[in-house]
Amino acid sequence: MAIVEMEDISKFYRTGGQKFAVLDHISLEVRQGEFVAIQGPSGSGKSTLMNIMGCLDQADGGTYTLDGKKVSAMSDNQLADMRNRKIGFVFQSYNLLPGLSAFDNVELPLIYQGKRSSERRKASLEMLEAVGLSAHLRHKPSELSGGQQQRVAIARALATAPSILLADEPTGALDSRNGAEVMSLLAKLHANGMTIILITHDHQVAARAERVIYIRDGTIA
Repeated sequence: MAIVEMEDISKFYRTGGQKFAVLDHISLEVRQGEFVAIQGPSGSGKSTLMNIMGCLDQADGGTYTLDGKKVSAMSDNQLADMRNRKIGFVFQSYNLLPGLSAFDNVELPLIYQGKRSSERRKASLEMLEAVGLSAHLRHKPSELSGGQQQRVAIARALATAPSILLADEPTGALDSRNGAEVMSLLAKLHANGMTIILITHDHQVAARAERVIYIRDGTIA
């Protein structure tokens, strides 16, 4: 079953009176439970594609269906709801709130979802245990290594039980050891049935996925 379906997706930017295609009729699908890497050099269009996949932006042409719902014609509020319910985000820069503990950072999206305190606590503790950080619940980001911060970010992304995990250069700010630990964690999550879409420019990182989609100059190579 395809959880992500994109057909003829195009995205244009205008500058100096000219129109440039950042994405040029992209068609792809990701099936439930797959671990897919989207690989390409800087400027290839992979970040724009990620933004559309993550309901952070909309295409100028084509059709995007996420978990059976047509995203292409959704309003901003509907897109926000899809992001909150269907997608877990992991970014290169972690995006943790520095004044909050690891536990509080993981709990935050559950507060936005209106979950009860007992539900939030249970889910947050389970996710931090799943990423191997149950001993660091009260540590703030500044008290954690880069690899540990990224694992907190992964726990936060998983806390809402999303349909897909969208990871944008998740090892880009890490040294090789911490990067390998994060990739091993993603592989473990995939083995447990998680659908993962990984955005990367790194051949070695992309090789950890079960399928690689190469993008160059806005098209699938």
